[in-house]
Amino acid sequence: MTEPGTYIFYTLLMGFMILLALPSVQAVLNENEEPIAFPSYWGPNLLFLIAAYSLIIGCRYYVGIDYKAYLEWYLKLRETGVYPRDIEFGYRLLNEFLNYLHAHYAFLFIIIAFIQILFLFKSLAKFPFLSPWFIYFFFTYLLMFSSMNIMRQTLAWFVFFYSLNLAFDKKYGWALLWLLFGYSFHKSILVGALFFPLLRWDWFKNRYVQIGLLLFVTAFAPAVLAFVLKVAGPLASLAGYEYYVDNLDYMQEISDEGKVGAGTARALFFILDFIIIWFSQDLKENFKQYDFYKYYNLYFLGALLERLVYDNFILARTNDYLLNFRVLILSFLCFFFFHSRTQRMVKEILGYAIALMMVAFFYRAIYNSAAETSPFRFLLLETTTQERSQNIEE
Repeated sequence: MTEPGTYIFYTLLMGFMILLALPSVQAVLNENEEPIAFPSYWGPNLLFLIAAYSLIIGCRYYVGIDYKAYLEWYLKLRETGVYPRDIEFGYRLLNEFLNYLHAHYAFLFIIIAFIQILFLFKSLAKFPFLSPWFIYFFFTYLLMFSSMNIMRQTLAWFVFFYSLNLAFDKKYGWALLWLLFGYSFHKSILVGALFFPLLRWDWFKNRYVQIGLLLFVTAFAPAVLAFVLKVAGPLASLAGYEYYVDNLDYMQEISDEGKVGAGTARALFFILDFIIIWFSQDLKENFKQYDFYKYYNLYFLGALLERLVYDNFILARTNDYLLNFRVLILSFLCFFFFHSRTQRMVKEILGYAIALMMVAFFYRAIYNSAAETSPFRFLLLETTTQERSQNIEE
């Protein structure tokens, strides 16, 4: 069990972000009371939110499993003048630029957090009305925890999300430019980009077929996985994961050691996916102007693959480029539930049930210190404590 302050901190941060995002959701409505414009989306409230989040999350201290590695690489660069490992050129240039300025290592994490949260809201600019729900699921689905652990890949996913929006608007040049930017931080973004040709059509129209597929991959995951590995192996190698492809058995051992509450999570997401599938046609009809089915294609492919690669953390990590869209789909779903004009009571009950299940999942992750994101510690407080300890010893 982690200290109570961590529960309070994450809860207050989530509430603070949702409240600050609300002014950006104020819309101009048409005669049918449907939103047609959000003139105040990029208001001072959102700019302050982005700046505050960047500083708060960037000034954490040893929060997230990968924090130590990022810190050690930067300090090694400061010591030797040479970055200690082969890594994507954009991220290496960022480290070298900060080293040239003799910047404190906290600036590295502040900038990473800034790029992540900036592209989160740039992506949501296409559907600003979802911002409060997306922030809620950003926390409770643990995407926020991923952003503090697999920092570069989560950054790349938000850039990928924004690039998709540009591509859907036929701004292909800008989409490619931002994909290159994301690639410069984590080349696994190519895995997501390879699925773009599949987004032209609505592949999953019949909810009963979808439920059948979900049940099939859940029941026969091991047999299907053997086939998927043959297909996914080259993609993983392309993304720079050759080592993991060649050492799948070892990766399986690591995954087994890291399982905490896996059965509960599987049951939870099976229920959520079932509800999403059941209402998928309603969602596609209500949000067709937002290219909903394209995001749904990515989500549903990710949901199927999740059942296959659940027991292998590196394959599951690659699948994040698809599965993270579950946050977006859940946001659409809950917005639909609480703004529906038919069967309103039933839908609101489902909406509250989803919200409660996800917040329970969120607090359990804090309790289990998922990805070492709890307890949450601030850099300034920790360094002050260390200085006091040194003075006492002297």
